[in-house]
Amino acid sequence: MDEEEPEQWLPIVGAHKEFPDVPVEIASLAIEAHNSLSANAGRGAVILARAVIEATAKDKGITNGNLYAKIDQLHISGLIREHIKEAAHEVRLGGNDVAHGDILSGPFPHEETAEILTLMDEVLLEVYQSPARVERARQQRLNRQKGSLNL
Repeated sequence: MDEEEPEQWLPIVGAHKEFPDVPVEIASLAIEAHNSLSANAGRGAVILARAVIEATAKDKGITNGNLYAKIDQLHISGLIREHIKEAAHEVRLGGNDVAHGDILSGPFPHEETAEILTLMDEVLLEVYQSPARVERARQQRLNRQKGSLNL
C-alpha cells in the first residue's frame, strides 16, 4: 500500500516579501524571485533577480549598453555606492550563468540563491527604499516645524 505524500503548497506560506517604495512592476519581479526561491526554483529566482537589476537601471533612465554598463552607470550617476555596484554585478553574473546555460551541473544551491536575492534586495533598498524613507523623515520634520510656527 502506497502512502500518499501530503499536499504541499508553493510558495511556502510566510515567504512573501514586500518592497515598499519600489515601482510595482519591479517589486513584482522581486517578489516572484523570492517566491521562486521558496519553491526551490533557484534558477528561476536568479534569472528574475537579474531582471530586477536591469529593470531598475532602465527605470532610472539608464537604457544604453549591456547590463554590465548599466550597473556601472548606476554607480557613476550616484544612485548606488561601490559595494552595491559589486552586489549588482554578482546578481548579474549569477543570472548570466542561468541565461547562457552555464549551469549544467544541476540546480542553483539554495544558499547561493538566497545570497543572490539578498544582494538584489540591497540594490532595491539603495535605489528606492532608503531614499524614500529619508524623504518621509524630512517631510515629517518639515511638517512638525511648520506646525510649531503656526502656534
